Amino acid sequence: MFSVAYLCICIYCMLQLGLLIMMEKRRRNARTGNERYFIHMLVITLFSFVADIMSSFNSVPDWFFPFSVAGVYAEIIFSTALIPIFYRYICTQISGLNASLKRNLYLVLLSLTLLCAATVVSTAFTRQIFYFDSARVYHRGPLLFIPMSMQLIMMLIIEGFLISQRQKIEANYFRSLILFLLAPLIGWALQLFIFGLPFSLLGITLASLILFTNIQNRNNDKDYLTGAFTRQILDSYMQHKIDASTNQRTFSAILLDIDDFKSINDRFGHFEGDIALRNAVRVLRESVGCSDFVARYGGDEFCIILESDDFRMVEETIHRINSNLSDFNRSENKPYKLSFSLGHAVYHLSMGRTAESFFRVIDQKMYAQKNSRKVEATVSQE
Repeated sequence: MFSVAYLCICIYCMLQLGLLIMMEKRRRNARTGNERYFIHMLVITLFSFVADIMSSFNSVPDWFFPFSVAGVYAEIIFSTALIPIFYRYICTQISGLNASLKRNLYLVLLSLTLLCAATVVSTAFTRQIFYFDSARVYHRGPLLFIPMSMQLIMMLIIEGFLISQRQKIEANYFRSLILFLLAPLIGWALQLFIFGLPFSLLGITLASLILFTNIQNRNNDKDYLTGAFTRQILDSYMQHKIDASTNQRTFSAILLDIDDFKSINDRFGHFEGDIALRNAVRVLRESVGCSDFVARYGGDEFCIILESDDFRMVEETIHRINSNLSDFNRSENKPYKLSFSLGHAVYHLSMGRTAESFFRVIDQKMYAQKNSRKVEATVSQE
């Protein structure tokens, strides 16, 4: 029979997962749908709880016993399938990933998942992973460690991948992703010694709650269309950087404007214009470090705040932006070419102690470059 603790854990976790799925789907419909892998993770975890409940009856009628057996198979296979989906989710959250590395790692994880599933299914003939005795009581088989080892290897691969991409992920978000890997590992360790409670699924549920909270916090500060930080957050962060600046330590900023953006809207429609804005932000994110700040200043204008106060670092960032923009224009084959006019400066206390005063400085430099390009274009046409 079910223990009271088991029932309480399962009911709590399933209610939490159902609530997260509804909230995420509603947020997804209101936004762009980039979190579909997160929804898939929640759904698979919910199915794993259903499978765990089906397999946990000690005494069942004849007609239900096949469902109990299927529940054991499903729980192991679902928990394994969760791992490559989590990897796909991570890949959607990191800009500038090497396409070959991303694809090859996914193929490795998918192969291990299929191998694990085949190993589990084979126990119907070998009884080596698990089995039911004549009294229909579940027993762990001598080779249960094989699928568990495969799952552990897959999670270590993802952990190594996360650590290798550490510089591209915000600190708080990085910690929540690592926790999503550690929580089920701790749960599995507990289940080895305390049989009958779904500690690993409980760990995944709690990690999902933390990850969802982090996603919400990130998205509340982001522009609806582009995913860049909002103007309100930009103003606040800029003022914070100014207030923290001294004669020895400041920061720098780049203000950018998409050239001839109005013509993209006029010629190809506002939908294509929205795509251009999102692509512009993607290029900017790929060009800066994880500690740098990309925000939408307004319309087709964007602002980058760099931690460095070294002018050479600013110039290097601008070079990366132009290089990545050239790569984008060459690879995407759009009927238009994206380009930026920009103004940049290293902040000095003499520029004023307000965000508005510093914005005015880089805004003037940006429009000076834009006007200069217009003059050059006019001269070349003549």
